[in-house]
Amino acid sequence: MVVDFRRDQEDLDQWLPLELLVGGDGCPADDFDTDADDDRLEQAGPSANVYALEVSKETWVGSGADCTGEATHLYANVKKGWLGKSSLYDRWTLTVDTPQRPILAVEGATVLSQSAHRAELLIPARGLVRVTLGTTAKTSKLGDLEVIAEAAQSYRSVWREAGTLLAAVTAVTCCWVLPFLRRWAPNATRARWTAAAVASGVLTTATLAFALASTGEVEAPWWEYAGSGTPLVAWWWVLLPFLLGAFVIRAATVRPPQLRQLLPLSLIPGVVPLIPALVLAVTGRTAAPLLPISVGAVVTALVALVLNLGVLGPIGRRWAATVAMGVWVVFMSVVPGMGLPNYADGAWANSLVAGALSWGWAALLWPVLMAFGWRWWTASVLVGTVWYLLAVGAEFGNGAHSWIRLEDGSWLSFGVGANVAANRPLLTMQTVLVSCALLYLSRHACTGGKWPPHLRAVASGLGTLAVATAVAQYDFTYFGEDDVQRSGRYLSVAIAAVGFAVLLPQSAELRAARLHAVPSRAHNHRMHALLKDQTLEASRREFLAASRTALAEGELTAREWSMRWRKLGALGARGTAPQHSVALRLAALGSSGGRDAWRNGVSGAVLLTVCSLPWLCYTLPPLLSVTSQVDNTVQAWAYSLRWPLYGFVYGYAYSWLRGGTPLGKAMCLLAVVLTTELTQLLYQGLKPGAFGVALLLTTGNCLAVFLVLGLYWEARLVRAAGLRWGQIRNFKTLSAMAVPATTVLVAAATAMATAMVGVWVAPGSAPPAENPTDQPAATAPRDPGP
Repeated sequence: MVVDFRRDQEDLDQWLPLELLVGGDGCPADDFDTDADDDRLEQAGPSANVYALEVSKETWVGSGADCTGEATHLYANVKKGWLGKSSLYDRWTLTVDTPQRPILAVEGATVLSQSAHRAELLIPARGLVRVTLGTTAKTSKLGDLEVIAEAAQSYRSVWREAGTLLAAVTAVTCCWVLPFLRRWAPNATRARWTAAAVASGVLTTATLAFALASTGEVEAPWWEYAGSGTPLVAWWWVLLPFLLGAFVIRAATVRPPQLRQLLPLSLIPGVVPLIPALVLAVTGRTAAPLLPISVGAVVTALVALVLNLGVLGPIGRRWAATVAMGVWVVFMSVVPGMGLPNYADGAWANSLVAGALSWGWAALLWPVLMAFGWRWWTASVLVGTVWYLLAVGAEFGNGAHSWIRLEDGSWLSFGVGANVAANRPLLTMQTVLVSCALLYLSRHACTGGKWPPHLRAVASGLGTLAVATAVAQYDFTYFGEDDVQRSGRYLSVAIAAVGFAVLLPQSAELRAARLHAVPSRAHNHRMHALLKDQTLEASRREFLAASRTALAEGELTAREWSMRWRKLGALGARGTAPQHSVALRLAALGSSGGRDAWRNGVSGAVLLTVCSLPWLCYTLPPLLSVTSQVDNTVQAWAYSLRWPLYGFVYGYAYSWLRGGTPLGKAMCLLAVVLTTELTQLLYQGLKPGAFGVALLLTTGNCLAVFLVLGLYWEARLVRAAGLRWGQIRNFKTLSAMAVPATTVLVAAATAMATAMVGVWVAPGSAPPAENPTDQPAATAPRDPGP
C-alpha cells in the first residue's frame, strides 16, 4: 500500500473498505462531488508508523425534483469481502464529527461512543451503515424545538418497529386477554387457558416479526426468499380464527366443540384447496402436491386416534376433534397455501386457494350468531356475504404469491408474500371483531339496569380496536423499509390497551353497577334533590354576601342574623352542604339516567360521528387521493370507524368510566384517546413545521369533540329528569360558563396557532445567518459539466 501511494499509482479511496454516500429527504443516495482533494503520507522516521491521509472538500448538491437541498443522511456502504477475520482488514472504525448538525440516529453499526455531534462507530463486515443528521444547528429556542421534532420523526429503525410491535401484542395480551380469562375461566382450568393465551401472543409476535423482519437497505435475510409469509398465513389467516371460533363454542355451550360444530369453521379452508390440486393431477399437469396432502391426512388421522385413545387423558379425548381439525387446516394452509404450479391457464388455482384460506375471520361470526339464536341459513348468508365482500371479492385475482419461472413454462411459488400475508385479513378481522363485540352487547339492550357479564373486557377491547384501526388503515410494512414508520401506531395500540384497562377499573365494578341500575324514578328524585341543594346553597351564599352590608350599616342585628341562618339550616343549607352537594352531584350525574346501556351507547356513537365529520372531511381526502379503489375503501372504513367506537364506549359503559360527572368522564376518556392520537403522529417522516401543525390540529379537534360530548351528556341526564339544563348549570356564573367557552376558544386558538406555525415554516422566513460561511453548500447549483 505504501509503495503504491509513494508512486502515486492509487488513491486512498481504493484501499478503504467502505464507500461514503450522502442523501437527503426524497433524494437518492449519491457520491460526494469533490471540490478539492489532497492525498498525503506522513512518517516521522524510518521505523515510525506511516500515516496515509486524504483531505478533501466535498459538496453535495442533491438530485431529484423532491430534494430538500440539505443532506440529512450519511451512508457508509461496506465493500463485500473487505472486513473480517480472513479479509484484508479485521475491523474498522469510523468517526463522524458534525459540529453543525445533531446526530439523531445510527443504524447498522456498533456505537463505541456518541455525543450530540460526534459518534465513533465499529463498522460491520457487510451491509449499510446510516447516520441520520438533523438540519443545520440553530442557537434559538425554535431551533431546539426543530431538533426535538426531527428526533420524534427520525427515519427508519428496524429494532424500534420490532420493539413497538412486541409492546403492542404484549399490552393487548396482558391488559385485555389475560384479565378476561382470569375472570371467565374456572379455577381448575384457569392455568391452561392462561398458557394458551400467552402462547397465542408469542405466536402472533413471532410470525409477524418473522415475516416483516426485512429491510431494503441491507442484504435481505435468507427467509425473505423462502416464503416468509407462509407461517403467517397458517397462523394469522387460518389457525388463530379457527381457535377463537372453537373458544366461542366452548364459552357458549360450556363444553368442547364437537366435529359438526367445527365444520362451518374448517370446511372451506380444509376442503376447497384440494379442488385445484386434484384438477391439476387429473389433467396431467402435476401430481406433486398430492403427496404432502396425503401425509397431512395420515398425520391428522393419527392425531385424532391418539387423542381418542386417551393418551393425554380425558382432556385429550374432549378436545380431539378440535386438535385434529386444526392440524388438517394448517396442512392445507402450508401445502396448497405455499402455491400450486401456476400455468398460463391456471392462475385461478392459487386465487381459489388464497380465497379459501381467507375464510377464517369471516367464519368467526358463525358461532357468535348461533350462540345468539340465529337460524343457520341466516347466519350462513351473512357469513358468506362478509367473506365475499371483505376477503374475496376485492382481492380475487390479485397475486398473493411470489413466483419463479421454470423451464417447462410453469411458475414455482415461494409462498405468499409477507406483506400480503400480514395485511389481507386486516379489514375482515377488524369488521368481524367489532361486529362480534356489538352483537354481544346488543343482546343485553333490553335488560333494564343490567350489564353483560364481561362488559369491562368487551368495552376495553372495543376501545383498543378503535385505536388499532390506524394499523389497518396503513397496513403492515417491512421493518425499516418505509419512510412512514408504523412504530407510532404500534405504540398507540399498546397505550390504548393499558389506557382503557385503567379507564375501567376493576375495583369500581360494584359501584358502577349500582349507578347503572338506577331507575328513572330514582334518577328524577336525585336530580331534583340536586336542584334543591344547589338552590339552597345559592341562597346561603347570597345571604352571606347580603348580610355583610346589612350588619355593617346596622340594618340587621346579630340576633336577627342568627335566626335567619337557623332558618336556612332548617331548610337543609347546613355547614356540611358542600360535601353533601358533591356526593349528591356524583349520584345524580353519574348514573345512566334510567336508560338502558345500548341506547346510551348508540347516542354517544351518533354524537361523536357527527362531531368528527369536519375532521374527517379535512383529513380523509388527502389520504384517498393517492391510493387505489380498494385502498380507498379500507382507508375510509378504518378511519371513520374510530370515532363512533369512542362514543359508543363512553355511552355504554358511562357509569363505569373514571370521573364523577359527564365532563370528568369525557376528560378521562380524552386523556387516553388524545395520547394515542398524538402517538400515531410519531415517526411519520414529517417536517418540523408539518409535525407541529398536526399536533395542534389533533389536540384541538380531540379537545373540542370530547368537551361537546361531556356537555351534551350532562344536558341529556338533566333532560331525562324533566329539567332544563340551565337549572343545573347556571350560565349566569363565571365557573359554569368556563367549559362551554373553552370549547369555542379551543377552536379559535387551534386555527390561530396553525396559521402562526404555517408562517413559521414558510420558505424564506428564517433569519439570515450571521456568518454565511458556516452554512452548508448543499443548495449550491450543480456544475453542468461536459
